[in-house]
Amino acid sequence: MSIMSPDARSDEELLHLTKSVLLDQDFHVETVRGRVDLILAENRYFVVAVAAVSTIQDLVLAEPVAFETLAQRIESAILGPKKWDTYLVLLTQEKSAEDDDVTRALYAINYDTTRLRRIAHTGVDPTREAISHALAPFVEPATSTTSDTQTNALSSLMRSLALHGANEELAQRAIAAFEQGATLDDVL
Repeated sequence: MSIMSPDARSDEELLHLTKSVLLDQDFHVETVRGRVDLILAENRYFVVAVAAVSTIQDLVLAEPVAFETLAQRIESAILGPKKWDTYLVLLTQEKSAEDDDVTRALYAINYDTTRLRRIAHTGVDPTREAISHALAPFVEPATSTTSDTQTNALSSLMRSLALHGANEELAQRAIAAFEQGATLDDVL
């Protein structure tokens, strides 16, 4: 098991925002303090552990430590099918450079699905929006306030055809024919 660098520290700002975002998504959330601090969250679909560290190097070093902590927790719990929907998310504010070694290390983390899935994000700004983006697989999308009449695909098609110079009468006949199950031959 790798040992964290002596000056490695958790990014408390990212962890605080993570906890807030997950609570807003109706996760049961707890903070697990250790060699790597984790936000451990569970809802009816997922078990998610999030570690946030200062640098990419710390992220790479934190992964096996955080993995082991999470693996021990899930082995001692009865998760049922959620055992297969357990994730370790690793975050850092440091932006990734075009460094082959860093790219390989991040690739190795993201594509290692041994016992649980891992997601490593670099360049995560300390904002709710950035955290929500990093946690997108676990965050319900915002519901649209657009009414059904505004999102009607055929009405949208009619507007688009008119904007692009199509004959309005012909376009209306084609859409009406489509709604009735007719063919374009019937329209022309």
